[in-house]
Amino acid sequence: MSPLTAAVVLVWGGLAVLTLAMAGILRQLRELQAEVAQLGSPPWRGPTGRRVSELAGDRPLILLVLDPGCSFCETVHEPFTRLAAQHPGARFEALSPRARWADTPAVRSRVDAGLVAELDLPWAPALLHVGVDGTVLAAAPVASPDQLGEQVADVLNTAQRDTAMHRQGAS
Repeated sequence: MSPLTAAVVLVWGGLAVLTLAMAGILRQLRELQAEVAQLGSPPWRGPTGRRVSELAGDRPLILLVLDPGCSFCETVHEPFTRLAAQHPGARFEALSPRARWADTPAVRSRVDAGLVAELDLPWAPALLHVGVDGTVLAAAPVASPDQLGEQVADVLNTAQRDTAMHRQGAS
């Protein structure tokens, strides 16, 4: 047998061993995933329906949750401040775990890492609609700075419709 043939046989033998090892690791990974699924960890519920007293106020709140490490959040903050001036019937606030965004005349900036953790949002930036009593009525990721105006309008229209339906049900 020539040295080249021996090297090729040795390489192919090594690849076969590595393939069998990878198959064994994948099998163990699937078993581990099944065991974790059986532990029954609660699914992510999101903040909708949760009452957060720190967010209560005299008017409904449109809350933009930002992450200082998110470059997309920077592009969303500026259009959000312009939208606040267009909707004087609602409060507009930005929430972040660390200081990065300053207050503007129409938007208050909150820095509260505990509140961000309590809301437990899987995305940033996030847009939340909060009722007067502090109940989170809706939460959604911000799709784009261009669509932010539509998202805010949808949230406000939904709030008005829900309020009207609640009043009709109460009378």
